[in-house]
Amino acid sequence: MNRRIWNGRTWALIGLGVFLSIAQPSHAATITILNLDGAGEGFNDPSAPDPASTAGGNPGATLGAQRLIAFQFAANLWGGTINSAIEIRVDAEFNSLFCDAISATLGSAGPNTAHRDFVGAPVAATFYVQALANARNGADLDPASNDIGAEFNSTLGTTCPIPLAWYYGLNGIPPAGTIDFPTTVLHEIAHSLGFLSLVSLQTGAKLAGFDDAYMRLLENHATGLLFPTMTDAERFTASRAGPNLHWTGTVAIGCGNSALTSGREAATGHIEMFAPNPAQQGSSVSHFSTSLSPDQLMGGVPCSISMPWWILVS
Repeated sequence: MNRRIWNGRTWALIGLGVFLSIAQPSHAATITILNLDGAGEGFNDPSAPDPASTAGGNPGATLGAQRLIAFQFAANLWGGTINSAIEIRVDAEFNSLFCDAISATLGSAGPNTAHRDFVGAPVAATFYVQALANARNGADLDPASNDIGAEFNSTLGTTCPIPLAWYYGLNGIPPAGTIDFPTTVLHEIAHSLGFLSLVSLQTGAKLAGFDDAYMRLLENHATGLLFPTMTDAERFTASRAGPNLHWTGTVAIGCGNSALTSGREAATGHIEMFAPNPAQQGSSVSHFSTSLSPDQLMGGVPCSISMPWWILVS
């Protein structure tokens, strides 16, 4: 999913300290970063390291090394929070992405494949993203494909005219005029682990005609219908239904009941999703609403870091 800044703001912000406090030592997954950048660029940039990031705990001797350390730091936070006996492999690179004087694409990431009806699948005829499917299956369902593809904008702080730069520190305290890179990576990995719908935003059609694990818990509160029972036209409408598009998972509702001060439907505890009209490609449906308070990684719920895995039981 694309993550965009607009006039210096991001769609969803979170302090890294929240993740450090909720990570459970009993959980374990190995997330391996595969550097796809060429010589002298991205993760291999030989430029001098960012002094602010060095002060923020990143020991990288070059800018490229700082980028890789910060990326692996975020991946390790996820690895300490989720369960998977199967290595999760991430293709990662820096590229020149959209950027002008008032807005920029920070980066994007997503699953490389999705699988259904595998041994260990919690629900039949339902797609699960690759890393999640592998975890449930207990073996790699597609050894020829890495699990996640990710890219981030190499122009921030260099050729991009917007007055912002990446911060690669590991303390979650980005200086003014910077965007916290580990937080952005955490956000994008969340999408890649399953915090996204595979439904077409343009038509409302299901992927290959089948449900996906995420959409099963989306509801249009105005009609009371869940995504799986809707027609394509109804899903198209629900994706633009503003505060009426809700997340109905019981675990999230429990978290929201104790922590959210806004962004919840009072009677049910359902949590509002981001569903503006017109829809925003890369943002609509696959984020919590910006009306949630306090802000968190995916737009709301404090325990949302566990979301890609508890969708199986919610």
